[in-house]
Amino acid sequence: MKRFIVSLSAAVAFGLAVTTTATAQAPGAAPAPAAAKPTGRVGVFNVAQVMRDYKKWQHYAAVMNQKRVVASGELAKLRNEIAEMQKRMTAEPLPTKQEEIMRAATAKQREFEDKEKGYRKALDEESAGYLKNLYSEIQQCVKAIVDLNGFDLVMAYPDAVSDEEKNSPLYYDLKLRPQAAMPFYVSTSADMTTTLIATLNNSFPAPTASAVTPAAATAPAPAK
Repeated sequence: MKRFIVSLSAAVAFGLAVTTTATAQAPGAAPAPAAAKPTGRVGVFNVAQVMRDYKKWQHYAAVMNQKRVVASGELAKLRNEIAEMQKRMTAEPLPTKQEEIMRAATAKQREFEDKEKGYRKALDEESAGYLKNLYSEIQQCVKAIVDLNGFDLVMAYPDAVSDEEKNSPLYYDLKLRPQAAMPFYVSTSADMTTTLIATLNNSFPAPTASAVTPAAATAPAPAK
C-alpha cells in the first residue's frame, strides 16, 4: 500500500521523488570507506509557495509593509519641507535671510538622513528576526514530517506559484539560470561528507613533510 505523507498544521506540501544511489571509484584509487546505506527517499518543497500560503508569514509581511509605508510617509514630509526651504532660499533677495534659510535646510537635511538611516536599520533588523523565525518554524515542521515519513533528504527550491508568474519573463530566466536547491534536512545515512573526506585523503594523500621544500630566503642586496 502506498504510504502517504502526513502533513502538519503548517500544511506544507511536498513533492516526492525516489532515487537510487550508485558509487563509482577512480581506477587505482584507494577503496572508499563503507557508508551507511540510505533509503533514497527525497522530499522537496517550493519555498516561494510556502512563504505565500503560510498565514503567519503573511501576517509578518503585512506588518512590515505597513511599517515601511509609515516610514516612507514621515520621510516624504521631511523631503517636502526641504524642497520648500530651497524654494524660499531661491526667492529670498536678502543674503542674510538666504544664509538663515540655508542653515535651516541643512539641519533639516541632516534630520532626514538620520531618520532614513534609523528607519532602514530598524526595519532590516525586524525583518531579519522574522526571517529567522520563519526558517526555524519550517525546519521544525520539516523534521516532524521526516520523522513520520522516513525521508533521507528534504530540499527547498524556488519556483513560480501562479499562472501569471509562469508567464513572466522572470520565470523563464529563473528556469534557465536556476538557483541551487537548499537542504532543509539531511539524514546521517544520506550525508556522505565524512566518507568523501576519507576517500579523498586515502586516494590523494598529502605530500610528506620531507617532500616539501621550503622557499629559499632572499638575502637583501648590499648597500652601495
